[in-house]
Amino acid sequence: MRVLLRPQLPPEYFVFVESEAVLVAPDPAQVSKPVLPDVALARPDREGATKPSAWLGRGTAAVIELDEPCELLSQYTLLIRRAPDNRVVAVLELLSPSNKGVGNRFDREKYLRKRATFLESGVNLLEIDALREGERVLPASLQSLAEYERLAWTAFHYDGQRRLRGWGWNQQDPPPVIPWAVEQGVDVLVDLAQALDDACQFNRWPSLVASPRS
Repeated sequence: MRVLLRPQLPPEYFVFVESEAVLVAPDPAQVSKPVLPDVALARPDREGATKPSAWLGRGTAAVIELDEPCELLSQYTLLIRRAPDNRVVAVLELLSPSNKGVGNRFDREKYLRKRATFLESGVNLLEIDALREGERVLPASLQSLAEYERLAWTAFHYDGQRRLRGWGWNQQDPPPVIPWAVEQGVDVLVDLAQALDDACQFNRWPSLVASPRS
């Protein structure tokens, strides 16, 4: 997408892809299973056994030990900055399972806070959700898009207003070409089908999947 967008922008606009490492772990709200303690304290059964006063009133501490599957992933955000002040004017987010809370709801809350920060600061947003799993959190006026298997929507700020626009399509439908207003008077076209085709050509995924080493 960065390669497709760069030629469409005036020279004072720059496109960056920034990454963030995220540790994906299970939802902390899930119930943990206790195991036996490593050290236990037992009382002798013999009558008249001596009980040191130092041990009176003490019990066995509860110990919980478990293994959690976790994975370190990189999340990417496409930012468009305008020179000379290096101001972020537009952001493109391609949602990941972590963004949608698959595995951990706190990852979804973190992403929603990040998205709200962009919107509240007047940054023009393009969000693309090509995943059928996970919860979708959309603006109320675009909620009907959740019926589709894949969706995208934009938020454009101008003259004290915010204009929302959305697209929805299913697996058998061709991906749309999305007109994206980076700033007032600066528009680009995000051709999702072309971006996907270029990515497949660049990464040679079909041959990698067919490789015995895969």
